[in-house]
This record gives sequence, C-alpha cells and structure tokens, in this order.
Amino acid sequence: MRKLIRTESPEVLTKIDEVKGKTRWQVYGELYAQNRAKKPSFEFQWPQIEGKKLNQHLLPKLMAMTDDHCSYCDGFPLKRGDDTIDHFHPKTRSEFYSKVCDWENLYLSCKHCQDSKGSQYEVELLRPDELDFHFNRYFIYDYIEHTISPNPLASKEEQYRAEKTIEIFDLKHKSLCISRRHAYQRYTGDSNPILSDYNFRFMFE
Repeated sequence: MRKLIRTESPEVLTKIDEVKGKTRWQVYGELYAQNRAKKPSFEFQWPQIEGKKLNQHLLPKLMAMTDDHCSYCDGFPLKRGDDTIDHFHPKTRSEFYSKVCDWENLYLSCKHCQDSKGSQYEVELLRPDELDFHFNRYFIYDYIEHTISPNPLASKEEQYRAEKTIEIFDLKHKSLCISRRHAYQRYTGDSNPILSDYNFRFMFE
C-alpha cells in the first residue's frame, strides 16, 4: 500500500440534481438504500450519465490519482478486469448503502485486492489516502522474502491496523511476493529506473 493524494470529487458526482436538490452521489445512495430495503437481494448497477456508465466516468480520474496502479497493493500494469472500482465501505452492508457513489469511498483496485477484500470491513483497515498514512509508519518490508509485516516499532494500535490490512487484502499471498521479487530485481538492475513504471513502489522509497 502506497500513500496517495485524493483529488476533489468530480463534477459528475457533485452536480446538483434539480428535482431532489441534492448532489448526484447522495441521490444515488438514497435510491440504492431504498431498493435494498424493498428487495434485499437487489444488486447495485452503476447509473448511466450522458450515455456512459458512471464508473466509466470515474475510472480515468481514479487511475490518474494512482498513476494507474492498484490503490491497495500498488500492482501495475493493470490488466483487463483489474481496473475495477472497490467500495472501501462495502456496498452490500446496510450501514454503507448511502456511500455507494461517495467519491471518498471509491478506490481503483486490482482483481486480487478486490476479490480478497470482498465485503470484509474493519474500522481499523488502513486507507492509502489517510492524511498521516505512510508505508514505513505501519509496515516493514523484507527484501529477502519480499513479504510485508507490521512495523514492530509502531504502536500496538498501528500494528493491529497493519495486520488487519495485510490479512484482508491478502498482501502476503505467494503470487504477490514473487511479483515483488521480480519488480525489485528489475528495478535494482535498471540504470535509469522510472518509478511510476514499476509496481510496488513503496519498496523503493
């Protein structure tokens, strides 16, 4: 997980609905909550805006925010099916229905992180755009095994948050460890590396 700076909510979400007198994202959240109340099995579908689904409006802005990397594991490049939008507060949980189109709740996610997290949520789960987030504050990186672990110098609370984040996003999965090793070998052998061209950039900062 690498620090990212969240940009302002795009106009496609903040535009005021003339009928409801509320922003679009609020209207969509209320409508989704109403539909789930009527039918618990109701599945969220991105609304259409100007002939294009809302997620297609949002993806370029989310990708620009992360330099096309996964918000959680920093995987890159994202393949077809990897460029999905994750709802940090799961849209399947009633207490979060209203956040289904809240810009602050949306993250670009690879398939691994999306599938690993699913509908899991913990209050302690780390967000890469937290103001005081920094990889080294919460985690340590093993450059031999290429694993991520809670920073033993962090507070107990911070270590717990790191542990839950590793667990929920399955950041110790063997495939990620191997991919990080390959990235490290390429980066250290590159005479003029461009950081944004590499995945798992937290290793090199």
